[in-house]
Amino acid sequence: PQVDLWRAYLTHFVGVTTDAVVVCKEYERAVEAVGHDIGSNGVWTDYIGYLRNYKAANQYEKGQRMHQLRLAYHRCLQVPMHSVDRVWSEYEAWERAVDPNNVQQAEHLIKECEPKHKAARAAYKERKKIRDAIHHSLFPGPYTGDPKDKSMLNAWKDLIAYERSNPQKMPPEDLRKRVDFTYSQCLSYLPLYPEIWFDAACWHAEIGDLTGEIRTLEKGIAMNQDCLLLHFALADKYEVRGKVQQAKQVYEKLCSRAPSPLVFIHYMRFARRVESVTAARTVFKRARKSAQGCSWHVFTDAALREYRINKDAGIARNIFEAGLKHYGSESQFILVYLDFLSSFNDDNNTRVVFEKVLSDDNGLERHQAL
Repeated sequence: PQVDLWRAYLTHFVGVTTDAVVVCKEYERAVEAVGHDIGSNGVWTDYIGYLRNYKAANQYEKGQRMHQLRLAYHRCLQVPMHSVDRVWSEYEAWERAVDPNNVQQAEHLIKECEPKHKAARAAYKERKKIRDAIHHSLFPGPYTGDPKDKSMLNAWKDLIAYERSNPQKMPPEDLRKRVDFTYSQCLSYLPLYPEIWFDAACWHAEIGDLTGEIRTLEKGIAMNQDCLLLHFALADKYEVRGKVQQAKQVYEKLCSRAPSPLVFIHYMRFARRVESVTAARTVFKRARKSAQGCSWHVFTDAALREYRINKDAGIARNIFEAGLKHYGSESQFILVYLDFLSSFNDDNNTRVVFEKVLSDDNGLERHQAL
């Protein structure tokens, strides 16, 4: 949603197109795409100028053109943008000149539009102050956490929060368009900031736009293919809506592209929820064979799920014992195992585990923890 790009395109399009209806449709596309921007005054004034200079072929066409021009003025004057006061003065003069013999009608239309214009003018000052804090980067990059990135992220968050607060008291549909534009513009500058994609998706869900929520998460993943937050969020949305296969595809993609203990843990839990105990155990077997996807966390999660959800303490203990062979030097794993045994007063096996791990003299840190 870049104003300068749209304006350059329109300049070219108007120059090579003689069909006024087609030109107006392109201007409408432009103001729908970028007409909410603080710098969109150029697009609006070009559109209004084109309508004012259009030569109608007959009286009916003239009436249609006047109606379209008035609507363009009214929509434009509700946007907190640069030079909005100049456009207001121009509109007042035009409205009064439309029919000098019907001044009362002109004053009525002006009075009807004035409150919305005043709200836009008041919002412009605050909006400009927030927008001035945003420094547009030529080459968007990932979030690094340095002061410059933090400042940029916070500035965009302030603008989004401001627009969502609806300072102009706009109707729901107009507010939706304004906020959607703000998110889109932010993401055109910060496409590698998963936090903004996630926030935008949550906003779509809040207003009941479930299709927009899914579409936003999918676009965010396309731009941030290694982001687990967006993948997990998308899988959850699919699952909640009963689209189990789509959710499963998200997990399978992660297991192939970016296997990790966290990925397999989420996948095991998903498989247990929507499929079966056997399906979850199958995922656990895959995790054990993965060099990147397995750690003691996977074993503890699988074991505790067997114990707490499947009510099978025997299998849970077998998983802990298997994990002990690989992660006997991990004090946190051992502590979880001991806590599991003590939860049902298995003193004998607790003593056996203590003796087994303390007999190894190679882990001072582990001994201290125990």
